[in-house]
Amino acid sequence: MIRRLRSTDHAALLELQRLAYRVEARLLETVDFPPLSETIDDIEAAQPNGFVYLLHDSVVGAITYVDGTITRLVVNPEYFRQGIAQSLLHHLLQHDHVKHVMTGARNLPALTLYARFGFTEVQREWRHDIELVFLTRI
Repeated sequence: MIRRLRSTDHAALLELQRLAYRVEARLLETVDFPPLSETIDDIEAAQPNGFVYLLHDSVVGAITYVDGTITRLVVNPEYFRQGIAQSLLHHLLQHDHVKHVMTGARNLPALTLYARFGFTEVQREWRHDIELVFLTRI
């Protein structure tokens, strides 16, 4: 089931993103991955908009956005390759106007997913030791 992200989900969101971003950091071959240092206070302060994917009343996936930009799309690694990220992205695009996202250049699963939904690369840039790809959907 997909539903709107609630403030009561913030602790689960933090735990979920730590699990997912550890995998992404390995994909990107970096140890300094800024999302891994985010705290519950950071999430509380940001009050992100988005959706969560629930299985057995547990948050196993989430997508957040601000000002038309996806800020995170995370899935519990135990549930990778089960269509959860695709379902969340589809749901978001049906309910809100989102047209920008960025991800690491070495994150081929994310790049493939975004391309399937019509996102195209518009720019690349290095931050820290990570090559980022900026994508836009028209």
